[in-house]
Amino acid sequence: MTPPTIDSFTTRTGQRVHLRPVCPQDAEALAGMLAGLSPLARRRRFHGAVNAVSAARLHDMAGADGHRQIALVALAEHDGTTRLVADARCVTDASDSAAEFALVVAEGWRGRGIARRCVAALRRAAADEGLHWLYGHVLADNLPMLALMRRCGFTLSPHRGDAGVVVAEARCLPAPPVPPWRHDAWRPAPCTLGRA
Repeated sequence: MTPPTIDSFTTRTGQRVHLRPVCPQDAEALAGMLAGLSPLARRRRFHGAVNAVSAARLHDMAGADGHRQIALVALAEHDGTTRLVADARCVTDASDSAAEFALVVAEGWRGRGIARRCVAALRRAAADEGLHWLYGHVLADNLPMLALMRRCGFTLSPHRGDAGVVVAEARCLPAPPVPPWRHDAWRPAPCTLGRA
């Protein structure tokens, strides 16, 4: 069963994009997106030279449990088809209050605001799971990612043990409350009639 959409928006270039949690059926689409990345983009995503992602790893990526591992995918409507164009995920660390995140956007789909929406949705999802912080390790030469992190309000600092890595961190942000005057915010109270 496909998980429900958690966010929908139109990109700066007019494509409709939907964000939802990943599901096992996304493994093939994930494989296609990752295979289409340039060697530089794969190095920046996986912090090393990666020619191909193994079937076992793809299975794990598509099977995130939504609690300790949160993974969201962005699906774009384009030329009458739907294509997976981004993957944003985080894994809770041993502190149980923070999670390390990773993000990748498909070639040809960057610069359209997709990454910012993915980061915002991931921060909300992490907050919903009781996490307080998101952090990520970004290669120091990944200037587009560092610029994105600044725009998203992340603090950047040098990695203590690796001069080639920058640590980006920010508080998780819960979804803002829905104003009570919004008609779609009202829900009837559940029936609590006791037994006679």
